[in-house]
Amino acid sequence: MKVSEFELNVNRVLDNNSCHVDKENDLKVNPQFLFNEYKRFYKAERFLEALEFLSHSLKRGFPSAEFEMGQHCYYGSEQLGIVKDYCKAFNYFSVAAAQGHAEALYYQGFMYLKGIGVALDMNQALLSLNIAANQNENKALDILGRIYHFGYSELLPDYKKAESYYRIAVNQGYPPSMFHLALLFENQHRFQEAYELMTQSANKGYIEAINYNMSTYM
Repeated sequence: MKVSEFELNVNRVLDNNSCHVDKENDLKVNPQFLFNEYKRFYKAERFLEALEFLSHSLKRGFPSAEFEMGQHCYYGSEQLGIVKDYCKAFNYFSVAAAQGHAEALYYQGFMYLKGIGVALDMNQALLSLNIAANQNENKALDILGRIYHFGYSELLPDYKKAESYYRIAVNQGYPPSMFHLALLFENQHRFQEAYELMTQSANKGYIEAINYNMSTYM
């Protein structure tokens, strides 16, 4: 799709929605508008147009667009014709992370932790994951809980730290952390608390908790 055709499509979108806004301003200045249109076209399975809007939002450095493209590169996207590329994914996540995007910080930290698309760096991993955790990002809280629960690399287990990270995610209703905290409690012989958390996690549909309940409590 040529740029002129893209601009025409944007103008049609604005006309169809009867938006009383400056069309050129929305096109050239407002990356949130462009990103919203990407989401709308993607949901409608109009993938060529979706990619055009995402690309224009990316050119403006919009953190949600950077994160979205990072995910497409991390997992690959047949719909958008994007092949899996961990190095590109890390770069997109890092741009979004630098702007404080919590989930991008989680992915950045995870990739540093595992050495995926970037050299393994435990210190950078913990830095990114903790910044994300401070924004109450559940996946970051859960992985930090597991790092201190089981130990990782040169870090020894620290059950108090593990529980504190898990607790925040549990209080936000995150089923994986309910499951992992239940396992921690079992190791500490806090069986009633473990059973209650495992049941909560299973009731929320977390498959590992469901399987564990079936093999352990039934």
